[in-house]
Amino acid sequence: MGGGGAVLFLFLTMKYKILICYCSFLLTTVVCAQPQTRAWVKSHTDAIRTVEPDSTDFSDLAPIGDAIGDARFVMLGEQDHGDAPTFLAKTRLIKYLHEVKGFNVLAFESDFFGLNQGWDLQDKKDVTAFVKRNIFPVWTGCNTCRNLFNTYIPATQSTTHPLQITGFDNQMILTYSFYNLIHQLDSVIRALDLPVSHDPEYSTRILPVIDSLKFWYAAPPNDKTFFDRCGTIARNIHDQLALKAGPDNFWTMVAENIYKETLTFQKADDFRVPRNTRDEQMALNLRWLAEHKYPGEKFIIWAANSHVAKYADSDGKRSLEAMGHFFTRDSNYLDQTYVLGFNSYSGTAGRLGYKDYDIQKPKKDGFENWIPSTLPYAFVDFRKMNFRKEYFLLKGFGHMSFKNNWAEVFDGVFFIREMYPCEKK
Repeated sequence: MGGGGAVLFLFLTMKYKILICYCSFLLTTVVCAQPQTRAWVKSHTDAIRTVEPDSTDFSDLAPIGDAIGDARFVMLGEQDHGDAPTFLAKTRLIKYLHEVKGFNVLAFESDFFGLNQGWDLQDKKDVTAFVKRNIFPVWTGCNTCRNLFNTYIPATQSTTHPLQITGFDNQMILTYSFYNLIHQLDSVIRALDLPVSHDPEYSTRILPVIDSLKFWYAAPPNDKTFFDRCGTIARNIHDQLALKAGPDNFWTMVAENIYKETLTFQKADDFRVPRNTRDEQMALNLRWLAEHKYPGEKFIIWAANSHVAKYADSDGKRSLEAMGHFFTRDSNYLDQTYVLGFNSYSGTAGRLGYKDYDIQKPKKDGFENWIPSTLPYAFVDFRKMNFRKEYFLLKGFGHMSFKNNWAEVFDGVFFIREMYPCEKK
């Protein structure tokens, strides 16, 4: 990966690790597990035969397909960003959803600008290198994602129904954005003759301040007021673009993403603000993609469990809300979205660049112990439950057990008995 790729990799994965730690605060509600839920799960578990992407007999995935039904959006989570068998399972599900269920857009928790502007300009005959440089390396560098990125996505480009790749993360700092964002934004500002372009300091201060955002992960400014100045500039550019180009214009969205990212640095001392700001913007980006760039298309969404979850802090003490909540609180999307969380029993985890660790054993009365011990993989569709107010233990955010009303957090869960970490491909 160019443009200081090693540094970006280090700090991006550090940020993800911090976010996973934050998630440990999310689900601490102390409520006794309910026997009704346990009995229901034990009698409503569907076996999944394999997670190997080369298995094209999708008959075992039919229960998942039935659960998804006519949903337009399927969100595929993961407990941590190095869960190798989860990535195999997600790759196989992507093939199934694309080939059987008619899903043609694959959206990643990665660079909104690079995976839209860059993808649109990319020669589709050679997408492998582009995808690797513009999707976060926790995935593109993992051996169990090789089939998806090296083989499947490129192969679909020569078919009548190619997979369109896009991104919805406001962290616009990967290779294409690193080298192209500020120059293309400048061209748009000048072409539209926005008032900011006539500022005497436009070229000497305003553009350099915005461009510096891509370096903040590796070396944030010591002067904290710099974040505020950058935010003011980004907000001003956004407002001028909204007036001249329209609120739903792509470049207006780009400017909004820049502004929101400055907020995550301004309020970094209170983890709730940057986390909520990012998740809300990711939801707004998804809605923009669904309504303006790919209207009518069906989306597969790849992100962490902690982002796809329909979770919002119910007691007001932590004030945390996930992208899945922001997205589905709009009634237009609630019934069109199926959120599939991933869950595991035992094994080892650890993302690329970090030390592996043994994952927490399931709690005695936890969800993982309700799955028949003979099943290496399984699926449970919570939507079929006619009761949805019970709290129970489940490893959903990271590899730690928490109590919550999980049937309201995820629509279903894909269970993997033995977890193991990615290896560098």
